[in-house]
Amino acid sequence: MDKFTKIVATIGPATESETSIKELILAGVDVFRFNFKHGTLDWHNKTIQRVNNVAKKLNKSVGTLIDLQGPEIRLIMSQDEIDISLNEEIPFGKEAIKNAGTKGISFTHTQILPYLKDSQKIIIDAGAFEFILNKKGKKHFLLSLSKGELKNKKSVTIPGSNFPAPVLVERDFEGLKLAARHEVDFVALSFVRSAKDIQLVREKMKKYSVYAKIVAKIETKKAIDDLDNIIEEADLVMVARGDLGVEMPLEEVPYYQKIIIKKSIQKNKPVITATQMLQSMEHHPHPTRAEVSDVANATYDLTDAVMLSGETALGEYPVESVRFMSKTVGFNEKKNTVDSRVRFNFELKDYEELLADSAYGLLLQTQKNKLHISGFLVFSETGTMARLVSRYRPQVPIFTFVPSAAVGEALTVNYAVRAFVHKIPAGQREILQNDVREAIENLLSQNLIKKKDSLIVLHGDTITIVTV
Repeated sequence: MDKFTKIVATIGPATESETSIKELILAGVDVFRFNFKHGTLDWHNKTIQRVNNVAKKLNKSVGTLIDLQGPEIRLIMSQDEIDISLNEEIPFGKEAIKNAGTKGISFTHTQILPYLKDSQKIIIDAGAFEFILNKKGKKHFLLSLSKGELKNKKSVTIPGSNFPAPVLVERDFEGLKLAARHEVDFVALSFVRSAKDIQLVREKMKKYSVYAKIVAKIETKKAIDDLDNIIEEADLVMVARGDLGVEMPLEEVPYYQKIIIKKSIQKNKPVITATQMLQSMEHHPHPTRAEVSDVANATYDLTDAVMLSGETALGEYPVESVRFMSKTVGFNEKKNTVDSRVRFNFELKDYEELLADSAYGLLLQTQKNKLHISGFLVFSETGTMARLVSRYRPQVPIFTFVPSAAVGEALTVNYAVRAFVHKIPAGQREILQNDVREAIENLLSQNLIKKKDSLIVLHGDTITIVTV
């Protein structure tokens, strides 16, 4: 394996073709993200199917992630775009946008107005524009703290607002139907405010027969306030730094990134670090030094995965972006040699966790005695043991043999895990020597290991070392 840190790539108009999808997978993409804030249902339906078809042809385990829209607030303006001057007051509300000949601003959620306080800060287009709400009797105005050309339908963030927005919007239910139809591996929940939001979505998913893992996107101050409970309830966590950096001071985001990643690892929840990682590569063939440092920093934080958004959805250099990200994580993760048990102080609550800890301890002991271990060979019905070994962030691959493609695809975000389908004969209740031999032959045929390599084998309650 060239890298252990996984790459999530957002698919879009720049990469929707079969050729582009193939190139991205070969460049290092492990999971494709479908952003439900954009694109028609028909487009998502066809493109998910195309990704699955390409992955099957390549015999690669590739995950699919539907990122639900959630209760996002967007601009509604009297014109498609308006020029904003510094300290300009612009009429705000439903009445303000009725006359197309004048400047006026409203939101998609007009019922939010009673929840807004006088002097409330309002941020538009991920921080590109800032306004202050001024209430003058029954009329409302937005005082501009920025200048420039403001375009219609841009995103709106209202830090600290207590507006009781729904957890899911109508379009999200269409997304859940699509997730069921294509057996999507992950569903990301936007603007999570508490663990109760995840519980509600999980119940809705059951009704729609969606068995995907839930990704909780941490992008609000309220999510930070309920972080421990959210991580406990979610299946995965995403550090969504874009909106998080609007909801709170930018200088605090790196700190919370490290806190979210650490807590997620401690709870054995895979974590994805996202937003603007190589943004300049949307229009340039090389990233900035700061962007490379950002990706490397996430690697040193021991994130499971890093994510590309506009770079692969709309950018001019999508494949180059993936290659650069792959090279960056591949180099820097090998320099991360801190014992994870010391760094994260894991609590071992059950026998499986104790077994994974023992396997990792065996790896360290062999390395200490100058014995070379080429990887773990894990047999798992559900993928749980692979995830438990993964959280230790070993410096060797975790070759995991599972009973179905669905179980394997659910592991595509886990650090260092590479899954293969291995079906156990009916009536066989445990892994036999023949199963181990077949798995080794599989790895040899793909040049993932070589003769005389040694592997730590885990199955059931057994840990052994096998030399090929």
